Amino acid sequence: MTQTNNIFQNPKLRSELRTGLEKINFKKPTEVQEKVIPEILNSKNVVVQAATGSGKTHAYLIPILNTIDDQVPVTQAVVTAPSRELATQLYKVARQLRDNSDLNISIEYLGGGNDRNRQIEKAASKSPQLIIATPGRLHDFASKKIINLENVKIFIIDEADMTLDMGFLHQMDEVIAKLNKSVTLGAFSATIPVKLENFLRKYMAKPEFIIIDNPAVIAPTIVNDLIDVGSKDKKQLLYKLLTMGQPYLALVFANTKKTVDELAAYLESQGLKIAKIHGGITERERKRIIRQVRQGQYQYVVASDLAARGIDIEGVNLVINYEIPKDLEFVIHRIGRTGRNNLPGHAITLIYDDEMSDIEDLEKLGISFNFKELKNGELIERTHYHRRDNRRVRSQKLDNRLVGMVKKAKKKRKPGYKKKIKQAIQKDRQQKRKLEERHQMRKAKRKRKRERDRARNSE
Repeated sequence: MTQTNNIFQNPKLRSELRTGLEKINFKKPTEVQEKVIPEILNSKNVVVQAATGSGKTHAYLIPILNTIDDQVPVTQAVVTAPSRELATQLYKVARQLRDNSDLNISIEYLGGGNDRNRQIEKAASKSPQLIIATPGRLHDFASKKIINLENVKIFIIDEADMTLDMGFLHQMDEVIAKLNKSVTLGAFSATIPVKLENFLRKYMAKPEFIIIDNPAVIAPTIVNDLIDVGSKDKKQLLYKLLTMGQPYLALVFANTKKTVDELAAYLESQGLKIAKIHGGITERERKRIIRQVRQGQYQYVVASDLAARGIDIEGVNLVINYEIPKDLEFVIHRIGRTGRNNLPGHAITLIYDDEMSDIEDLEKLGISFNFKELKNGELIERTHYHRRDNRRVRSQKLDNRLVGMVKKAKKKRKPGYKKKIKQAIQKDRQQKRKLEERHQMRKAKRKRKRERDRARNSE
């Protein structure tokens, strides 16, 4: 096969698709599109690790629409996404590409938020050639034979790691078992945990592993800052950070519905107009809020992790992690909400001293932080937090006063002077030991309290 420099002009792509891509201003493919599209066109199984905003959606939609025979009225391709918001977004993107390419391909969304009976009627009356679905609804319809998956040529699992996190792998297992053995399988994910890799290898014989950059390393256009809250009022610090630069759209992440509600109430009491998004809001209300955010009616959004991976909101130029999530990889997805499409972004993570180990673990994942503090309305550089341990070691050394006494002791002194020095040193060490023990006890107490709160308020 003769390759061209631009995969969008590859002769293996239908001329209608090439025209459609031009209409939506897709001229230069991203790295993930350049590497993935030829593999799927050649019916190769792929496991793709690519960061949020890398262009992975079109990397599989383009070969899917290219492969579907619009003259055959059976389901030929399936794409799954772990949340209704993501699935709905994919459905819209697929329709946009189809319509601009003037392709006569039927596409249906199967998932929550829409009338189930209506979806059954549409799926039963005319088999959609492309199905975009949530795992639960797809499993429901496939197990009850409302849809037939025997003729599926391409099956894609998007946000595969989130599918694992949300406990859908068992349902996916039963669905994939219904597919033809010749099906082309693809899994797209920001991270590939070992459990997910084992699951994928069960169905994929020698898949092509395609890794685009390191998804754990955030986009170079993002300034990623870290602030130790210390003894400051955390909510007040958040308010100051949100208002000191007038961001176009700021997204604040908290771990629980309760904390989201508390932060929204506090910020509103300070005069800010807040949109809040979490799993406790009704579907209709959530859709309304997201629509208003996209229309620019809100400058500040407080959300749980549902928004980090389930909702695509453009224009975010500030992300604040009010809390570090229990699953540290979610920090990557949170930060990935800003700095998209090579635009500048700013992320700030608020931490306490006893969360430093989490920061070290994040650094092992490849995330670099700039240690800052807020002073006189500005973020300024601060000594890196690892130096805290050095300071603690130094604090355990003798005071200068005692060092002087020791030096004097080397000279001839009256009887009992050395004993006096020894007692003073012993007393100093006891005081420092008590202070250190007290510090460690407080640190452990704060950590236990936070863990209890997380367990009590977990969504």
